[in-house]
Amino acid sequence: MSDIERIPTHIAGLDENMQGGIPQGHICIVAGQSGAMKSSVTFSLLYNAVLYGETSGIYVTLEQGKDSLRSHMSNMGMNVDDPRVRNRIAIIDLSDLRVQLDEQGMSDRIDWMGQLIKQLTSYRQSIGFELLVFDSLGAFFTLTKMENPRDEIFRLFEACRRLELTSFFICEMTGDDHKQFGEYGVEDYLSDGVMHLTMDRVGDDITRKIGVIKMRHTHHRLGYSPILWNSEDQRFSIK
Repeated sequence: MSDIERIPTHIAGLDENMQGGIPQGHICIVAGQSGAMKSSVTFSLLYNAVLYGETSGIYVTLEQGKDSLRSHMSNMGMNVDDPRVRNRIAIIDLSDLRVQLDEQGMSDRIDWMGQLIKQLTSYRQSIGFELLVFDSLGAFFTLTKMENPRDEIFRLFEACRRLELTSFFICEMTGDDHKQFGEYGVEDYLSDGVMHLTMDRVGDDITRKIGVIKMRHTHHRLGYSPILWNSEDQRFSIK
């Protein structure tokens, strides 16, 4: 396992307890309830991987518009117009495509998963990106109204494996049941890794925590650690 190429998370304290990072080519889900900073943590991972490494990536957003996402991340110090990353991070807003197809009366006749995989394949061949963030799986299936999400998740994950992408799929969780981290019940075992973000409340105080529940081909520390944002160096850290 020491010979495996890894993508550092750049979360201080986490990589040191995960053999240096996430194995290249892994499919990981990043799960948690609303407000747990799933998008921020995952964008940070992509941003710093590009900033400090020889890689490039795509962030597919459905939960938040492209301009809103850029503004939010810029306020955290992650400026995608920075010359060091500008040509190596692409943000794709699929909700814009849905609006256009709705206006043309075509959205119900589209093989959404086929079109998505075709688009990812085209980008992979044309710009050679290596990292994919998909925000989020639940929003995609709500948007597209697919009849068999479980089968389509398998189809998407297998396409990412064939494209040799290191992929991060954000999954929204509701309630306190931590037995299932994906909405459709198949994401947990189809993925190579599960990262879980929580929000613990004690009185009026909220502590965000992160735990690596699963990471194939990796010795990692179990349990949850508080996660904090350092605005000076634009990185998260765990305590």
